[in-house]
Amino acid sequence: MKKFNVPLLITNDGVPITNASLSVTDDGEIISISQTYADDAILLNGVLVPGFVNAHCHLELSHLRNTIVPCVDGMTGFIRQLLSNRFLVQSEEQLEAMKRTDSEMWEQGIVAVGDISNFNHSIPVKENSKIYYHTFIELLGLDLNKSEEIIERGNLLVDEFKNPSALKASITPHAPYSCPEKLLQQIFENVNKDAPLSIHMQESLDELQFCKDKSGPMFDFFKSIGISVDDFKAFGTTSPIQKLVPAFPHNKLQLVHNTYATEVDIQFAEAVHQNIYWCLCVGANLFINDVVPPIEMLYRNNCRITIGTDSLASNHQLSILEELKMIHTAFPNIPFEEMIKWSSCNGAEFLGVDEKFGKIKPGYKPGLVLLESVNIQQPKFSEEISCQRIA
Repeated sequence: MKKFNVPLLITNDGVPITNASLSVTDDGEIISISQTYADDAILLNGVLVPGFVNAHCHLELSHLRNTIVPCVDGMTGFIRQLLSNRFLVQSEEQLEAMKRTDSEMWEQGIVAVGDISNFNHSIPVKENSKIYYHTFIELLGLDLNKSEEIIERGNLLVDEFKNPSALKASITPHAPYSCPEKLLQQIFENVNKDAPLSIHMQESLDELQFCKDKSGPMFDFFKSIGISVDDFKAFGTTSPIQKLVPAFPHNKLQLVHNTYATEVDIQFAEAVHQNIYWCLCVGANLFINDVVPPIEMLYRNNCRITIGTDSLASNHQLSILEELKMIHTAFPNIPFEEMIKWSSCNGAEFLGVDEKFGKIKPGYKPGLVLLESVNIQQPKFSEEISCQRIA
């Protein structure tokens, strides 16, 4: 057993506690919490918070670190570079890159990840990881004749993750611009109603223009690589939220990026869906489009916000702490404690592991992260903050 004293403890299970002490088993389970220092405890200098949850990641793309040039022709330019570089390395190099990334995320205080996969490459890493993973098998395809094949391939891949590895996995749509209505309907018919869904949403102006009337850079891109968009029915609006959110009324639904979400979009989604989450990946948004999502608007509308990192193809790092610093830089008035909740408790709820992660309370094994160089009286995510995994 270990005992810690800490000047500020944020549990996500009540108000922050000053001059707190807590007892933890050697494997990280919280035994007890006290509002006074214990005589025989180790003093930690900083703010102690639950382990982070990376609600949106692409572990498979770890080998693309430092290979993509940021802010080149927006989303369409990013996709071109991604397709040009993704398959240039051997499987052994890709595997080693994923192992390094998994280890880095653990050291940076991440305890759970919602991970997007298109292949089975990440299974060996996830089987041996200290991190909890829920793998979202991403489905996409604009040819309606291949919808059944896409669903079958996705379900087979889910089975590979689950058997015999017992990893959590489920199918999910990729994005509104890559999933025609028929494919969305078939995903709805095939997905377990208890499974969460994670969907890229309103990430770029290119995709919004394509969704509206099948024009613009994304339309030209599809044409240039020989992908027919004849089966894609344009929405007639730049708000795919109003088309897609009602399609999955029963599942927990995470909308990822939301870079160009409007207040009308937000209020519509919150009104028609009772279990919706809004995932922020600010580092990736700056990397691809040099734009920050309307985070203050989401906060003002009492949205359940989660934090993701996207991939090392679209971000310089996969640190939740660095994401929180970027949010604070853009929106300094959002409370420190609220952002801690976004980075831990909300992500755990979305992934369905909130009985273990996300809160510091007896019986939980949330991981413990010490935020150092913090002003205890007025904590904020300033640039000098660092983090250290305690348990």
